[in-house]
Amino acid sequence: VNCNVGLVSVAISLVTVFSNFSEGYSIAKTSLSIAGSNKRVLCYIMVSAFGMINIWKEPIQAILPQLKDAYNMSLKYGLIDNALAAGMLHAYRSFFTGSLLKALNEEVSLFMRNNKERHKRKLMHLCMRPVSNGIECLSGSSGPRNVGEFITEEHLAEALHNKEFTVCESMLAIKLMCSFIFRKPDEVNAIARQYLELFERQGGASAQFINIYRIFYGGLLSLHFYRESRDRFWMDRAAHAIQKMERWYSESDWNFENKLFLLQAERHYAFGEIDRAAEKYKLAEESSKTHRFLHEEALACELAAEFHQKAGNKNFVAELIDRAVKCYQTWGAERKVESLLFSP
Repeated sequence: VNCNVGLVSVAISLVTVFSNFSEGYSIAKTSLSIAGSNKRVLCYIMVSAFGMINIWKEPIQAILPQLKDAYNMSLKYGLIDNALAAGMLHAYRSFFTGSLLKALNEEVSLFMRNNKERHKRKLMHLCMRPVSNGIECLSGSSGPRNVGEFITEEHLAEALHNKEFTVCESMLAIKLMCSFIFRKPDEVNAIARQYLELFERQGGASAQFINIYRIFYGGLLSLHFYRESRDRFWMDRAAHAIQKMERWYSESDWNFENKLFLLQAERHYAFGEIDRAAEKYKLAEESSKTHRFLHEEALACELAAEFHQKAGNKNFVAELIDRAVKCYQTWGAERKVESLLFSP
């Protein structure tokens, strides 16, 4: 038992600290295969493997059901802390990878209701609040209409002061994501300038799931700010994001190809490389659809429409906006659909 738990702990270190994805993934698979009939140990290994390791090698959509199984098994065998970890990991991965918002909102709400009385696990409950509010902000259900209402500079500063770095980065990623999707980049300019470089310095070699989306949306925002200001600071952040995505793409084209293409498209756009930008936007749209990242397909279409509008290729714009709207609607982001349909 101890040997098996030790194996998966080594695998976590290899992946999250040393970015040795292949070796960590191989050890995690071995640990899963030899867990045997000890269901309590298996629960722990499943949460670790599917939550923190396999996401770098396997399609993320295939991992979500495994995390849900780990949650249910942990509850069955009385492993409450393990169940909470599995539930939180599942919620974050589902949210960022485009699970349908209505069903996800019901799951997250139930999870929070079931666990709100467990005061000693307050931190885990608080970690779920930004996800819940993010879903409500996008879907238009009862809740905050603006990301600034539920993730403020004070929240980020408090988490950082308390050395709750993962909580801080999680809130930052959700704030960057929602602000970018709603095309309100100026609302996060100061926060992005302060925190993106900070997390680059603190976690340059690390590989946590939340890094992906802090870097992805941070990179997109940085390229927007660079186009507006020509401030080299933003291009440095964007270059870091693209470098990271290229590294991760080499491990899993399924999970990272579309993100890399979209960042590359925005970089070509920033440099005025019109033909290359158009090609990369098209690839980002196709890759997002092929790999079933519905929300990122919507975003790729929307950004491509903005690009073609500015480039004078207006024949493409209406079709791209229509496709973006349909994807956002299917995802359940009704408030985003409203803003897109009624924007100038």
